Amino acid sequence: MSIFGNKSIVVRRVFAEDSDSELLMIKEAILTYPFLSIDIEFPGTIFKPSKQVIREGNPVINYHYMKSNVDVLQIIQLGLSLSDAQGNLLDFDFPFSYIWEFNFRDFNINRDHYARDSIELFKHQGIDFEKNKEKGIDSKDFAKKFWDYGLVFNSYGLKSSLEKIAQTLNFKSENIFESKWNETNQMLLFPLTLYGLVKTIR
Repeated sequence: MSIFGNKSIVVRRVFAEDSDSELLMIKEAILTYPFLSIDIEFPGTIFKPSKQVIREGNPVINYHYMKSNVDVLQIIQLGLSLSDAQGNLLDFDFPFSYIWEFNFRDFNINRDHYARDSIELFKHQGIDFEKNKEKGIDSKDFAKKFWDYGLVFNSYGLKSSLEKIAQTLNFKSENIFESKWNETNQMLLFPLTLYGLVKTIR
């Protein structure tokens, strides 16, 4: 049985006009659901290491490539989920579990760098770049509000490490969703892996 129970998961899609109210909601909920998982979507990978570099797995070089990409790319989305120590997602005492998807206006497909295959994938997953540009959140404003609300986080490099741990615990993304691996799966990987680690310790 999934640690998320039988509840359906609702994605709360957030744009500039409702970002304040949603961040306030998260600030209040994090007292009860203190485990915060974040996934950040950028428009692909521009600078890619060679296969030899990948095989070597040097963390310093990996960080260099990651930072080089982040420095030149604009954020598209930030996904966020809250869970408790048992791996339960926030539900507001409703028959659904909730996660967030913050949409940003920074990326301009007619101006900024991007990987074409990533953009096609995002479009297939339903991201409306025109709507983001018109109604999305300014990332600088978001960063200030995130700090002001006391929601401090550090997510870089988390996904790949969690994937390895999840594989060790025999958890796979297909056990969560039958669809392609996407942002929602990434956000749910953290509470799932955390719960598995707690079970092994106990």
